Amino acid sequence: MRTVGIVGCKHTTQELATALIRNGIKIDHCLTISPELGAKEKVAGYHDLRPFLEAKEIPFTHAVKYSLKSDEDEANLLPLGLDLLLVMGWQRLIPDWFLSRLSIGAFGMHGSSRHLPYGRGRSPMNWSLIQNKTAFFTHLFKYEPGVDDGNVVGYRAFDITPFDTALTLHYKNTTSMIQLVLEHLPSLLDGSATYTPQDEQGATYYPKRTDDDGLIFWTDATMDVYNLVRAVTRPFPGAFTYLEGDTGKKLMIWSAIPFDSQLLFPTAVPGEIVEVFSEGHFIVKTGTTSLLVLEFDGVDITPDHVGRVLTHGAVERKVYENIPL
Repeated sequence: MRTVGIVGCKHTTQELATALIRNGIKIDHCLTISPELGAKEKVAGYHDLRPFLEAKEIPFTHAVKYSLKSDEDEANLLPLGLDLLLVMGWQRLIPDWFLSRLSIGAFGMHGSSRHLPYGRGRSPMNWSLIQNKTAFFTHLFKYEPGVDDGNVVGYRAFDITPFDTALTLHYKNTTSMIQLVLEHLPSLLDGSATYTPQDEQGATYYPKRTDDDGLIFWTDATMDVYNLVRAVTRPFPGAFTYLEGDTGKKLMIWSAIPFDSQLLFPTAVPGEIVEVFSEGHFIVKTGTTSLLVLEFDGVDITPDHVGRVLTHGAVERKVYENIPL
C-alpha cells in the first residue's frame, strides 16, 4: 500500500485534506508548523491544523524549521517512509533530502496568468490581480529542488473577474487544486501518470512581495489603486496609506471600489479625502478619478477629515526589475 502525506499550514491545507477524506483517500501523515513558528515566519493566512488533525486522527509532525533545513527535521521525517507528498499552503521549497526519499515524489500547485514556465516564483495570484489579468492557470506539478520547475501533471484554468480579491482567488485556486489531485492521484499512485516537461526558454519569475509593498500611491490611476487593494487584502497584510504623511497615523484599507468617472473633484489633489458618509465610507481623489473606501482601520475617519490628504509620506516607490508582463 502506497503511503500519502500532506504538507501545509493554511486553511487550504485543511480543505484539501477534507476533500481527500471525503473521497475515501487515506492521509497517512501531515507535516505542518506550530502557531509560534507561523508567527515567527509571518506566514500570511496561517492556520493551526492541530484541532482538525486530531479530530480526524491523522498523525502529524511539527517542522522545527519552516525551510526544513535542520538535522531535527531530517531525523523526524525520513523514518516516516512516505511514498507521495501533496503540498498545499506551504510557501517554501521542499529540500532535496526529503524529495529524494519519496518513492513517487512531491506534488504541488503553481500558477500564473499564463502557462508555466511563465510566472514562476512568489505571489503569482497577487501579482496577477495587481496587473489586472483576466485569467489564471494553476498547474499540478512534481517538485524538484529548483523553483517551480518540475514536470507538469495537469492544469486548470479559471477567470479573474473585476470582483475577485486575493481571498476569492484562493478559493478558486483551492478548488482547482482539489480537482487536479482527485483526477490525477490514482495514476500517480499506480505509476501510469504522464508528465509534461516545462520549456526552460520561456521561464520568467515573479519577485517576492513584502508587507511594505502594500503602500498606496494616490497619484496612480484609480484602477491601479483598486487592484493593489484587492490583491493584498486579507489574508495578506493589506494596503495602507498615511494621514497627512504621518507614519504614526497609518490607515489600513481592506476593501474599496472605483467610485465614478463623471463625478469629478477638480480642485482636489490625489489622496485628498473629498467626502465622508454617515455609514463611515469615504471617497479619496486618485490620479485619475476617485476611490470609495468601504472597509478600513487604524485611523477613525470622520466628516472633519474632508479636505485632509492621505499620502505615502517620504517613502519612495519600490522599483521591481524584470516582472513578467
